[in-house]
Amino acid sequence: MKHVKALLLVVTIFSFLSFTQTDSIIGKWELYKMETLEGDIRESSGRWMEFFEEGVLKGGNSLDTTDREGNWEYNTKTNELTVSSERKMPGEGTFKVTWIDSDHIYIVVNRGRKVYMRRLK
Repeated sequence: MKHVKALLLVVTIFSFLSFTQTDSIIGKWELYKMETLEGDIRESSGRWMEFFEEGVLKGGNSLDTTDREGNWEYNTKTNELTVSSERKMPGEGTFKVTWIDSDHIYIVVNRGRKVYMRRLK
């Protein structure tokens, strides 16, 4: 009976973590560092993206500006994020999302570069 309870607890915890991750892309995120395929890291600050429930995306090169608007879609089965706009701006496409925790993610962009983002409160 102890094993059944322990197994049920583990399944419940992983179900909650999965639900939290796939639904938590909505919100405002700051790009805080980039890592090359070779492991070189460049810190960044101020660049941000905000994902709204209705699939609208806004972003900027500083926390005080909004110079990007578009659409987004998140595939919870493949953890892929698709970003697009009518203007066809650089940086659009479909990217694999890796969850570090509920407030930190990274996406892999061209040539294997990782872009790390953290949720802004």
